[in-house]
Amino acid sequence: MTLKDFLIFIRWKNVILISMIMFLIKFALFEKFELNVTLDNFHYFLLTISTVFIAIAGYIINDIYDVKADEINKPNRLFVGKKIGRTQAYNLFIAFNSVGLLIGMYLSHHIGHTSYFIIYVLTSLLLYQYAKQLKRIFIVSNVLVSFVVFLSIALPSVFDLLPVTNAFNESKQMVGFKLLLLFAVFGFFLTLLREIVKDMEDIKGDAEIEARTIPIVLGIKKTKAILGIITLFLFMAIVYFAYMLMNFDLSASIYLSIFVAIPLVYFVLDLWKTKDKKGFHRSSGILKLIMLMGILTILLI
Repeated sequence: MTLKDFLIFIRWKNVILISMIMFLIKFALFEKFELNVTLDNFHYFLLTISTVFIAIAGYIINDIYDVKADEINKPNRLFVGKKIGRTQAYNLFIAFNSVGLLIGMYLSHHIGHTSYFIIYVLTSLLLYQYAKQLKRIFIVSNVLVSFVVFLSIALPSVFDLLPVTNAFNESKQMVGFKLLLLFAVFGFFLTLLREIVKDMEDIKGDAEIEARTIPIVLGIKKTKAILGIITLFLFMAIVYFAYMLMNFDLSASIYLSIFVAIPLVYFVLDLWKTKDKKGFHRSSGILKLIMLMGILTILLI
């Protein structure tokens, strides 16, 4: 396997996106609001590394259990069994997962809350079970992946803000908590949309492995209707948030309207007329771009 293949295998674009989100939360949100934090830059870097490694482990184990479907859905991007052996891939999964868990254990001990390690264990188990069997269960797979994204965005508040929150600084800390919660919910619903779109893109391979995805169970037309309803809900929430921001931060309000709300409308219109795999792949890419634009709002608020 070449370096280029390895980077594609571990989803380097997603790794950069996760790292950027973690960086913005720490240095563009927590510092901007002068919140009390637990982790210095080095330990926050470890938090980022652990999050990235658990995510990479999730991607690898998913590829290991998804070979049959990937042979149909994306034969040109099939790695396990073609560019890397199944045993080698599994060893990489164990390595990334173990390092991520060990760092998580150390950080939990470092901040004096060893019970927080359960978040890492839960996330790792969910990703493993998703790849092994849950991804074939109707709706559950989509919600599970979205929940993991929610957890990863909320993680800095648990490890960096919560341990030093007390009665004296609670009101100020809650600003950070609430904003991060909003971004986590935003990430949850955008990921939910994207996972359903990806199921539409991969419908042939998923049918081969007898997965009960939403497009397979309900059909493409009804799935599009569901996506439209979720997008409408998300659009209204973003517009409302932009309206609430108007009196406090006009630039952030305008940015949200132009670069997040309007692209969501474009996504729905584009998706509705899409009928082939290439079009669904484009719709998935639009959602990833919207997520990036939404996270960048942190720089403006």
